Amino acid sequence: MSILLIIAIFSFHKTPTLDYKIKNLDFNDQSIYLIQRGTTGKLGNLAKDFNIKNKYASHLGIGFVEDHHLIIYHVYVDKNKKNNHNLFIENITDFIKPEDLNYLSIWKLKDINANKLEGIKESLKKSKEENINFDYVFDESDKEYYCSEFIVKKLKINNITIMSEHQRKVTGMKKEILKKDTLTYFPVDGFESTHKAEKIFEWIK
Repeated sequence: MSILLIIAIFSFHKTPTLDYKIKNLDFNDQSIYLIQRGTTGKLGNLAKDFNIKNKYASHLGIGFVEDHHLIIYHVYVDKNKKNNHNLFIENITDFIKPEDLNYLSIWKLKDINANKLEGIKESLKKSKEENINFDYVFDESDKEYYCSEFIVKKLKINNITIMSEHQRKVTGMKKEILKKDTLTYFPVDGFESTHKAEKIFEWIK
């Protein structure tokens, strides 16, 4: 078998890229999606420590289809961002841009009728007008959120509950940073066991 033929065979059997797989997903414009991603950096690994079961996810966004594109709303810390606003509104191509990305899963919320769909969209669009900062200490606030807290509260406005608060003891450096012995929070994977959403895609690097 010639070298050129071997190269041709391996080229045809090349594993599809994540971008290619996403482009071939059929996103419904009558649905609301939860999007998890995982990264291998310091912040990503720290976030994974507070998950219930999922050992890959470290961040969560919520989105819907607009002008034939999945648009994702998420609260995130980006040191390169010039202003203090921590709400990002991105298409999925930008959402998966972190160089250390190693996980992505997409979930579709169940039992979302037309009224709930429009209500959620309106709540998310209105959040663009808020001065949303990142909640570093996990306290109740109308202006500061961490990623999953933002989603839970925006859905609750529309009488949708996807998860309950979770509690975990904190020690060492985490205790010093948070100034508390017990952390009450919404985990990135907290909705997975509530059967409120259906997983339609998963990628693990």
